[in-house]
Amino acid sequence: MKKGLFITFEGGEASGKTTQIQMLKDYVNTLDNKEDFVFVKEPGGTVLGESIRNLLMHNEIDPPVAKAELFLYCASRVQLVEKVILSALNAGKVVVADRFYDSTIAYQGFARKIFSADEILQLTQMLIGNLKPDLTFYLKISPELAFKRKNPDIPLDRIEKEGLGFHKKVAEGFDYMANLEKDRFCVIDATKSVQEVHKTVIEHINNILY
Repeated sequence: MKKGLFITFEGGEASGKTTQIQMLKDYVNTLDNKEDFVFVKEPGGTVLGESIRNLLMHNEIDPPVAKAELFLYCASRVQLVEKVILSALNAGKVVVADRFYDSTIAYQGFARKIFSADEILQLTQMLIGNLKPDLTFYLKISPELAFKRKNPDIPLDRIEKEGLGFHKKVAEGFDYMANLEKDRFCVIDATKSVQEVHKTVIEHINNILY
């Protein structure tokens, strides 16, 4: 591959991202060029990023205030971009990320109302330059239906515990970005079967790669 490809998966809680990324990993492992794919997640993906993830998701003693939360996500992203993503893309690899700055716009912009979408985009550009995904899969599902699919035996993290109104605002944020950058976004009805969604994902990736 001559040029790297940057793919992201976005969506609210319980939209099916984790399942679809695992299915994509399984598919990639059957390919002759599986070494050309790099999978990362946000927040996380580096030693520092995983520590930040723990602070963000499971810190009940001293949870971050809204602006601190925003900048912790940004810190994890900068570390991931500079330590992993850029080098992989420069080597011509396909980078698949579980969330990127669209999530920051949806969660910290629309839901938390810390900054506007434009301000978060400006902040993102200051921190990571002009890097943006080539293709973003947005798994779209209403928060009401999504949370009905949650496994009751798995404890909710700090973000998942936010109220329904919060998660509706998150959905508005993703809808806003999908409408703003229609050429980049592939909006998928996440109420469809996991196999149907997976088929759509593979078709779009193959169309770009081959």
